[in-house]
Amino acid sequence: MATCFDVAVAGGGPAGAFAARELARTGIRTVLIDPDTTRPRLEGLGERVAHILKQKGLEDALQAASAPMRRSVRWAGLNETANGERLVRRHDFDAALRKAALESGVIVRTTRLRRIEKANPETGVALRLADGETVTARLLIDARGRQAPSANRQKGPQTLAIAGRLSDLTLPSGTHVEATPQGWIWSAAEPEFGSWLQICIDADDLTGSGQDALAERMRTFLAQPQFDGRFDTRGFQDDLLARPAGLVLSAPELPLPILPIGDAAVAIDPLSGHGLFWAISSALAAVPSVLTLLEGGDPDLAARFYRHRVVGTFWRQARIGRDFYRLEADLAAHPFWAARAAWPDDKPAHAVADDTRLEQRVVVDGNRLREREVLITPRDPEGVAFVCGLPVRDLLDLSRTGSPPAEALRWLESRGLLSGLPDQPQKTPETNTRMRETA
Repeated sequence: MATCFDVAVAGGGPAGAFAARELARTGIRTVLIDPDTTRPRLEGLGERVAHILKQKGLEDALQAASAPMRRSVRWAGLNETANGERLVRRHDFDAALRKAALESGVIVRTTRLRRIEKANPETGVALRLADGETVTARLLIDARGRQAPSANRQKGPQTLAIAGRLSDLTLPSGTHVEATPQGWIWSAAEPEFGSWLQICIDADDLTGSGQDALAERMRTFLAQPQFDGRFDTRGFQDDLLARPAGLVLSAPELPLPILPIGDAAVAIDPLSGHGLFWAISSALAAVPSVLTLLEGGDPDLAARFYRHRVVGTFWRQARIGRDFYRLEADLAAHPFWAARAAWPDDKPAHAVADDTRLEQRVVVDGNRLREREVLITPRDPEGVAFVCGLPVRDLLDLSRTGSPPAEALRWLESRGLLSGLPDQPQKTPETNTRMRETA
């Protein structure tokens, strides 16, 4: 006997649990399938994520994170930084998000998705769970991270992260990032958790398998002369955690009726520090896509919107990462650094616009996907669809015939758009994710 839902979400990490909660809050019948096996670990959480959590009333999840803490660096000659980050206890954070989803009306199945038995854009999905239950849904959000299946992966040099909680060494409070010939290290200490150590090496730079191999690789990494005994540790509280950590584009096209989000769409290099932001932001972007599709909207809108976000994120993160690795010029001759400084190309990390024009793109409007005219300027190369809540075309027309709001007028003036405004939009297959700009 199959249990029917509007949307099934596979994977209860931050992306999946957050998406399930947001969908349930719109009245969509949602089931979250997750075995609840998050291992205790620390992870960085930026202020953008903290702001979204507060906006969404998820203060309980934010309780799993510290206050902003100082971050020190030894990278490309830098020894200090004004930046910081919160430290989040991922097992507590994930549990709080799943609890919030449950309280919002999400049905939770604490088990694994064994296989997808049927996936048809017209009729939906049939899912066989590890406990023997069959679940059907009109759509499946795949939030299973790097474990999600993919037939068309693109990736650059792959990284392996090996990490664990120290049992015999107390590190200074805060976080520390340091470049070494063999790769880089991230260490962190949070009062309620303790001290955490993570090394990132080339994925092929590991001999053997199992805990003995991981422990030996950790030992040789920490024995590098530059550490001068700073990480002289004799053990970890639990088994070491090893996981792939390279940038991967797993699903460049939207495989309806499946919507990959988070790492199941693009897996982020931890060097970026954007892993949790990408998880939460991709979950937010999935909501208008789901609402549009469930209401019979054009699947092409969802496909174009998805492709732009996912493929754009992959190449932007690839080039930002390349630029960070290139900063460490003194290590450029070492294989780990040489491979990452050379990939993927020499193009700029961020889009560049040479002129001002209007283009047709897919945007979020009223929590649904719609095609609208978007203004591209040298200052806004990703495009602006709304200014002060007004569609940009309406604002441009109003600036010629009426009195736009003062804030919008200042925005136009700041970009020199009060004369010589563009008239006709250019057709483009691209989509857009930047929805609003305020003065």
